[in-house]
Amino acid sequence: MPAWLRLAIGGAATLLLGMGLGRFSYTPLLPAIIQDGALSAAEAGYIGAFNLSGYLVGAMVTPILRRRFADAPLLRGALLISLACLICSIFPLGFIWLAWWRFLVGVTVAVMMINALSLVAIAAPSNALGKATGIVFTGVGIGILCSGVAVPWLLGFGLTSAWTGLAAIGLVSAMVAWWGWGVAENSMAQRDVRPPQRPKVTAAIIRLVVAHGMYSIGLAPHTIYWVDYIARGLDQGVAAGGAQWVLVGIGAVTGTYLAGWLADRIGFGVSLVLVFTVLAIGVALPVLIVAPVTLVASSLIFGAQPALSTVIAGRARQVVGPHDMPHVWRWMVLAVGLGQTVAGYGLVMMLNATGNYTPVFLTGGAAMAAGALFSLPIWSKSDPDH
Repeated sequence: MPAWLRLAIGGAATLLLGMGLGRFSYTPLLPAIIQDGALSAAEAGYIGAFNLSGYLVGAMVTPILRRRFADAPLLRGALLISLACLICSIFPLGFIWLAWWRFLVGVTVAVMMINALSLVAIAAPSNALGKATGIVFTGVGIGILCSGVAVPWLLGFGLTSAWTGLAAIGLVSAMVAWWGWGVAENSMAQRDVRPPQRPKVTAAIIRLVVAHGMYSIGLAPHTIYWVDYIARGLDQGVAAGGAQWVLVGIGAVTGTYLAGWLADRIGFGVSLVLVFTVLAIGVALPVLIVAPVTLVASSLIFGAQPALSTVIAGRARQVVGPHDMPHVWRWMVLAVGLGQTVAGYGLVMMLNATGNYTPVFLTGGAAMAAGALFSLPIWSKSDPDH
């Protein structure tokens, strides 16, 4: 097996644990947590926001960690902490307890995202870049699919059983990821832990950073409220919300890899605008036209959102080159952390104040549309088109 492929599989398993389970498994659990009385609706929403704000903190501390640790030990440490967060979430010890562990797993997700993507993007050959990043982000989709299938069934045995099941899936993914990162220790690809020189900031880099921030704002409505919107907002129940979350997982698994395949053929610049545009429609659609077909379409489209990370990571590598990729990718992750922190708290306050999901999802759709505009590969003749 080529080293880049083993690294990509390790990255997929890492993001399965950190993002697929550590972040997105909370969404199908949220209505049950509220209905069970474990948390109020406001508390449950703010815990989702704490998770998003942890991502910003993780992006800020990653440079310090990268100066002290090589990639494989750092990623394995993040794996262990993420798994501990899932295990500790099993115990129903109240708002502050759960908020802390949800915040901490948000921190580890950022560490995983920066280091895993940088390592894989550098190791992958140019003709397999889309495939490599696609494999990594497919892990997010597999985690969403696992939570969508397992959580509704496990909730029949109680919240504790649901959290326990997620922790068990996380343990398996941690073992696969541990194996995948072993090649980083045993190959000459091991990174120099000294920080790279900061690249020159160009207009193309700024647009990528801003577009990635818009992407994070656009994700926030579905990330926090999608299952809750269906279960309580549309009064269709937890089972219906869980079924839609399964569709989210299917969209994530299939859409992510297809996006990498498409980018390798028509170019990362064009693909990025296309994916942003489709996401803008998918995020806003279910509150503009409430119908079974639009709910299914929105679930599938939102599920495919890791596809944008696949394409924008490849686009960044094209714009700045493999040497500057880790530095620029950290800026992009910081933009995501800032955007989702603002959106997380802002949209929770918006819903609490209005009791209406419509402005929440329309805000997300508008942010995705703005990301498409910033991603247009026509702003500068010096930008690579593909």
